[in-house]
Amino acid sequence: MKSKRIGKIIFWDWTGTLADEASLDRAICEEIEKAIARQRLIPLSEARKIFRNYLKQLEGKWEWHDYVRHGRKFHLPWEEIQKKHLHKLKLLPGALEILTWARDKGYLNVLATNAVRPVINLRLNYLKISSLFEALITSDDVQALKAEGRHFERGLKLFETSPSICFSVGDNPVQDIASARRLGLKTIFCCLGPNYTHYHTTHLALNHQEKVNADFTIFELMEIKDILENID
Repeated sequence: MKSKRIGKIIFWDWTGTLADEASLDRAICEEIEKAIARQRLIPLSEARKIFRNYLKQLEGKWEWHDYVRHGRKFHLPWEEIQKKHLHKLKLLPGALEILTWARDKGYLNVLATNAVRPVINLRLNYLKISSLFEALITSDDVQALKAEGRHFERGLKLFETSPSICFSVGDNPVQDIASARRLGLKTIFCCLGPNYTHYHTTHLALNHQEKVNADFTIFELMEIKDILENID
């Protein structure tokens, strides 16, 4: 966490907004399933069912996103598995450029994610973009999903600022838009094409089907520049 500054916050979502993690998360989950099969000397199909049933029990909870927890549950080296597949992680087009532009314009880039801190730190460090964020707020920090609004509440309190001058940018109508609007933030919905969701989930996929009531809708990340310049 960097030193506190008062100012306009942009709360950035991660998956599907700044990053494409679909191939990465799929590979990690498949790696976990193969490891379960080897450990228990069972067919891969049975191991896959065990892992999916385990995740199903966590749907709608922040722990669903916790690969550290999954590693402990199945006695697996979560960090080693993550690092093995990090090459599959990609920033979405325009992500680096808009983050840099926002920072240079004096906005506070805050990454608000349902991921847990140890995992997102690995991914940010791999991409070498940690320095672009003034703060990182994760689900294990607030013990909640973003839909509950605690990520935004923590960021507003940290920087002692008003929600009316802050933005939430994301691709999920429930997690990124509705929760932020309830707190009075301006919202930018990212309609960037595919929903880069985890292949074992249903609750996030259902979120994406909800009606979006955002202040702005964009189809490319650099459109955010025009929105912010016109507001200022």
